[in-house]
Amino acid sequence: MTAGFGIEKLGLVSLRHPWICLLIIAVITPFAIYGATHNRFSSDVREIFRSDDPAFVQLDLLNERFPSSQPDLQIVAESKAPFDTKDLEALQSLHERLLKIDGVTGVLSMFTAVDAPEEDTGEPQPIFPEDLSKLEGSDTSRKEITDHPLIQGKLLSDDWRLAVFALSLEQLAQNTEGQAAERALVAEIGKTTRETLAGTNVSARLTGLAVIRDEILSGLSEDQQMFGLVAVGLGIVVCWIFLRSIPLIIIAVVPAIIAVAWLRGGMWLFGQDINLLTGIAPTIILVIVLSNCLHLLFSIRRGLERGDSLEAAIEGAVRRVGPACVLTSLTTALAMSSLIWMPHSFIADFGVTTASGTAMSLCITLLMVPALSVLLLRSFAKKVHGKAQKPDVFRRGINGLCAKAADAVASYPRAIALIGLLLTIGGLWLHVLNEPRYSYANNMPPQSSALKAIQAYDGKLAGASTLEVLLYFPKDHALKSYKTIEIIREVHKILDDEPAFGAVTSLHTVEEWLGGGDIGEDRLIGFLEAENTRDFAASFVALKANAIRISAQFHAMTSDEMTPLLDDVEQQMRKVEAQNPGLKIAVTGIVPVSSAASHEMIKQLNISLITAIGLILVLIGVGMRSLRAGLASVLPNLFPIAMGGAYLHIVEGGLEFTSLVAFAVGFGIAVDATIHYLTRYRLERANLGSVADALKKTTMDVGPVVIMATVLIAGGIGTTMLSKLPTVALYGTIVVIVLTSAVVGALLFLPAVMSTMERYWPSRWKPEAKVQVEQAETEEAETKTA
Repeated sequence: MTAGFGIEKLGLVSLRHPWICLLIIAVITPFAIYGATHNRFSSDVREIFRSDDPAFVQLDLLNERFPSSQPDLQIVAESKAPFDTKDLEALQSLHERLLKIDGVTGVLSMFTAVDAPEEDTGEPQPIFPEDLSKLEGSDTSRKEITDHPLIQGKLLSDDWRLAVFALSLEQLAQNTEGQAAERALVAEIGKTTRETLAGTNVSARLTGLAVIRDEILSGLSEDQQMFGLVAVGLGIVVCWIFLRSIPLIIIAVVPAIIAVAWLRGGMWLFGQDINLLTGIAPTIILVIVLSNCLHLLFSIRRGLERGDSLEAAIEGAVRRVGPACVLTSLTTALAMSSLIWMPHSFIADFGVTTASGTAMSLCITLLMVPALSVLLLRSFAKKVHGKAQKPDVFRRGINGLCAKAADAVASYPRAIALIGLLLTIGGLWLHVLNEPRYSYANNMPPQSSALKAIQAYDGKLAGASTLEVLLYFPKDHALKSYKTIEIIREVHKILDDEPAFGAVTSLHTVEEWLGGGDIGEDRLIGFLEAENTRDFAASFVALKANAIRISAQFHAMTSDEMTPLLDDVEQQMRKVEAQNPGLKIAVTGIVPVSSAASHEMIKQLNISLITAIGLILVLIGVGMRSLRAGLASVLPNLFPIAMGGAYLHIVEGGLEFTSLVAFAVGFGIAVDATIHYLTRYRLERANLGSVADALKKTTMDVGPVVIMATVLIAGGIGTTMLSKLPTVALYGTIVVIVLTSAVVGALLFLPAVMSTMERYWPSRWKPEAKVQVEQAETEEAETKTA
């Protein structure tokens, strides 16, 4: 059995039956392209941390039972000077025009607020006078408005320079048509806002879930186009440097493009949306296929240069490089599979997509490269037959770099090994110091208009983020009762006493608005039963569920700041439950739930990553049938993780879920360099006898291919660093750091560790005759690194 478990023989089938294999590809690809053109983009940031956690169940129930309480879109209107009469008239007109837009089901603004009715049966009157000019220069009137309990800290800033309009929109299905309709509605709201406020001192920005979805959809769409074009362009450049032949470049690029089409078509077929993570998968598959094709074609060219016939060169490449392609693809798929067991579908779906995509792309590579080579390389084979390729300036530079690395290891092996050990220990220590840190704002581009609106909201008002507390009473409990009001007061006070919360809104707020004390309490009961206030009360009371809603607004926080706050609130709510048998209190809200879930997700990803690293390191020792090889691989493979962790601590300030996913992806690809180095060293050690000579020969043979393959893969995946979406850009940064660090680990620290081990723990190597059988399988293993 070969290192590729015989799977590489699929390439021999392609060699012998090229037209049949290409026909199979040609039949399937149009269907895949059709599916790829119908991919649906998922922009709902609530889905990132979705799991079976009860907090998510409560978040869904919140949206279901209190739909009007969760605005889909907010307009933040600002002025450099306090709003004058003209500004107020325009803002009031905006409120009225927004209500007339088809698809807008409700608008809440300062113009919605009314005075408390003088009698229970009285009709509440708007707090803004009909003649808005009466407010001009009247500080007393303006202060009365900003002190209104339903406005203060929520809808109008104290300096009258910022106002918020909260819009509820018609709920549209998040399919392709629904997404397009929602984006059109957001565009119409934006146009209406601009037209209404034109000629005033007021500017406005849109934010909220609908706008964030719109921005993420735009970012994902742009990313898909950019990632593919840049990665293919880079692949063509690298292939040209290595192969210097248009037919060879065609053979390398076409399977990569088809693999991406198949992946996206498969995602459509199985209902997998393109989101912040799965949108990266096509780029991963693209560069893996390009790398596999590059190594196969490079081997074919070397065979032709040795004087082999075209068919013999292709067969030799399949037999020698094919197993390495299979092995490294399986290693990468194994690392991706470690994500499948995550309880969060957002991560698990990415694991399924990349693992299955890696396996699928391997089949495409083995089916297409031999077949296309037979059909397209006849003229090329005659041209290069028996002629060695002269190294160009790029190859000479890479060879020189590898020679310097080999000489350094030969001269200072223990010093280099010690430096690697200290750097790894230091980096891992910094990595351990990393605290989970997730910010909801990281889902939006830094220059996002929605993000700037949130920042303005946070700067002038109580905060754009909301904590929701739901009180569920027993079915036999009278919801409209003094006991209910008493409990609401207690919960309201708990939230109001927390300095991080800028404003708390509940029925207690309404009670204070109605006069407070016993009078307010009595009037609140009547107010809730009045027919003309039912819509207003629906924001606080869900009669069918016998539930009450209380909300608290706060400024933007990272998850490490939010988690202890949530723990404290939860603890105090448990005390209220204990004092009121039958009462159940749920704490939810998209930002709080996301913060808590991010900590749990990061913890699980850490466990998954550590498990994957441990299994792969053990597999190296088992695969090499050598405890020494397994131990030697520990330092060079932990070094990339240490460097990535150090970067996160020093630059980013903490862990995010995308950074840990990047570690899994990067490690799964980077570890292959170690495997190929160890495989080649075993052969060279048996042939040459001398440790120093074997290490230098291995570095010179493996190094150039490792470097070029890393440039290809890191460059391709590194295109994600160009994304406007911070989470995607962070992913690309970490993968590039891990992959480039892996080159240093494989070409410097690994041989230094092996040289040091051989000095103090000498090994017994089989003579050359006993490894000749193995050599046939691994002769060119160094030409493949994932």
